[in-house]
Amino acid sequence: MHIDIIETLPSLARLQDNWNAVYDADPEAQIFLSWKWLGGWLAHIEGPWFILAARASDAADAPYAAFFPLRLQTTIENADVRSEIRMAGNFSADYTGIVCTPETEHTVIPAFARCIKQMNWARLNLENVRMSERRFRLLMACFPKAGFQMTEVDRIAKIDGIDNSLCPYAALPADWNSYLESLSTNTRQKIRRLLKMVNAGGEYRITVATPETFAQDLKSLLRFWEIKWRPRKGTMTDSLVRSNGNMLTRSFQSGLVFLPTFWQGDRPVAALATLVDPRKRTFSFYMAGRDETFDGPPPGMILHAFSIRHAIENGFAEYDFLRGNEPYKYSFHCTERKIRCTVVETRNGRNLGNRIDLRSIPDVLEQATDLHKKGQTADAECGYRRILEVQPRHADALHRLGQLLTAKGDLASAKKLFRTLTTVRPEAAKAWLCLGQACEGLGQHQEALYHYLEFMRLQPNLPDGFVGTARCLVKLGRIAEVSAALLATIGPAPRPAVRIGRDGPAIAHDRPAQDASVAL
Repeated sequence: MHIDIIETLPSLARLQDNWNAVYDADPEAQIFLSWKWLGGWLAHIEGPWFILAARASDAADAPYAAFFPLRLQTTIENADVRSEIRMAGNFSADYTGIVCTPETEHTVIPAFARCIKQMNWARLNLENVRMSERRFRLLMACFPKAGFQMTEVDRIAKIDGIDNSLCPYAALPADWNSYLESLSTNTRQKIRRLLKMVNAGGEYRITVATPETFAQDLKSLLRFWEIKWRPRKGTMTDSLVRSNGNMLTRSFQSGLVFLPTFWQGDRPVAALATLVDPRKRTFSFYMAGRDETFDGPPPGMILHAFSIRHAIENGFAEYDFLRGNEPYKYSFHCTERKIRCTVVETRNGRNLGNRIDLRSIPDVLEQATDLHKKGQTADAECGYRRILEVQPRHADALHRLGQLLTAKGDLASAKKLFRTLTTVRPEAAKAWLCLGQACEGLGQHQEALYHYLEFMRLQPNLPDGFVGTARCLVKLGRIAEVSAALLATIGPAPRPAVRIGRDGPAIAHDRPAQDASVAL
């Protein structure tokens, strides 16, 4: 089995037909693994993502049989850099997993696991995985206890006891009346009464978002949701609202969102967003919000019933309530499935291979730079060094680690870094200046002089090179050359000249242009 790694959106775009063929053939595939949803999500997330793509041969025209979408997150702490591989859909996908043709899963999934074991990570976070027990065992078999420890993470909320690993869903029959008959007598009568009230054209009505109304309908939904959840979510609320808003907007533009709003007259009372998957014929309830001050018929039940009826009328086969075993969901004749949240960690808590993944370099550099600015130099130094272990000629890491070591007084080590930097970026004046300063600090004034002169060649208008050069010449006892260079730079005394302006004659002084590149 040949594994390719897809890391760019253009490469993912070229896989659309192949991906859809595998998706359609996979009975375990679901909307958060669809090409449309995942492509939109990956286009806007921060940090590196990658997709393992498996095919039976390395021939360029051989189709892929499976895809495993992942992302990489790296953290610098306690003077070490640790990487975590997560599922690519997090943190917006209620479900994650693998897309795979059934006949190849026994070879593909172990191949995926072997590929992951060759990467550099300390933690593999398999969160919200919706996968058959058969497939999950194939994946986990490649992480033996001798080298890894495995932890099952429960998803039971401490505040209300909701188990977010349980996911209720309703199988939908071919017609609405058959579905109603599957409900309890009380629920069936209540739904009929509520929908009749909405259809009567009186005080209450339901609208469905269109391209013209979607932005306003989504705004209402997110406002209601924010008011309810801010007391519990706290500082995370703003980022969740922004992330959900972006995801739902992209999904709507791709034809994947059904968003009805319940109104009392001209007042929006509640809204409900559902992700629509026409390939798998599923509706997946994603989020809802309501005006908590509204004292009237239950808008949640009304909107769910309205959405289920719409799904049945349009040939959909499943209404998925996604994560959480809230009691109200089971009144809609639901059964449940269980998803997994499993963490695999290395025994020693360090990255495999004791190095960082090349994909993480931009993140590590950004974090190390931020730590450096905050004065957390031990962690910053660790970050820079981890980058240079895998990419010894990384210019920014060389420069910033050199600056850090200079501040620590380790000029000999800083000099080595800056010397390498001048070979990586020979036209970068700052590299020569830093090298000159390191040499000067070490008392190597003759060598420092050469580096300052190179800086002056590249940046003749900046005083730093001239000042450094003068200092070195003084230290070398070449005072006469300093005086000559200074006089040549200053030039002869200015001569007064008369210039005629609108306000009459004026005295001006002409001074020769300064030339800081005088030969010394």
